[in-house]
Amino acid sequence: MYGKVLSACLQGIEGQPIEVEVDISSGLPQINLVGLPDPAVRESVERVRSSIKNGGFSFPMDRITVNLAPADLRKEGSSFDLAIAVAILITTGQIPADCFQQTLFLGELALDGSLRPIPGVLSMTHAAKLLGMRRVCLPLANASEAALIAGIEVCGITNLADFKHWNKDSEPDYIFNVINNRGSESSTNYTETSHFVEDYADVNGHYQVKL
Repeated sequence: MYGKVLSACLQGIEGQPIEVEVDISSGLPQINLVGLPDPAVRESVERVRSSIKNGGFSFPMDRITVNLAPADLRKEGSSFDLAIAVAILITTGQIPADCFQQTLFLGELALDGSLRPIPGVLSMTHAAKLLGMRRVCLPLANASEAALIAGIEVCGITNLADFKHWNKDSEPDYIFNVINNRGSESSTNYTETSHFVEDYADVNGHYQVKL
């Protein structure tokens, strides 16, 4: 069984879309995570396993391979947790794939399935919009930041269990209403009235350059 969803990470201050592929086959129960993941990404395996079980879903007792593409790009941070969990649930048929077409998933999972906020959401949401994505699903705590990007739907999620009740009828309940209700006008006003100062503290990684 094969499934794929889209996530993203930070490269400097830019958002980088990442494909999260999942293949489930017969064999000894284990998860292999490939695609140059850093230690934080590797640890997502245990967070995902616990959150799926505690969210009321079934974790497959099969051989699971998770690939983060492009494979030659180092993946850092915990932003892939939600995407990996959703990809497994879609692949095993526990949530409907057709509800999540053109959707980018971001967020760190706690062991109980709740979502924790992550840094860099603005850049990653902007990257999703440039890619032509329709929607971004992320922790509710990050929704107001993502909503600053006009022209893309923002869905705030509090727990992985929310996807048990997600269908085409309930979909509007998860949309963070601030976004496209005010449209691009609110985003334009925010840009015009705000003055940003360039600061190396906003750059992810590149510690030697900062010194």
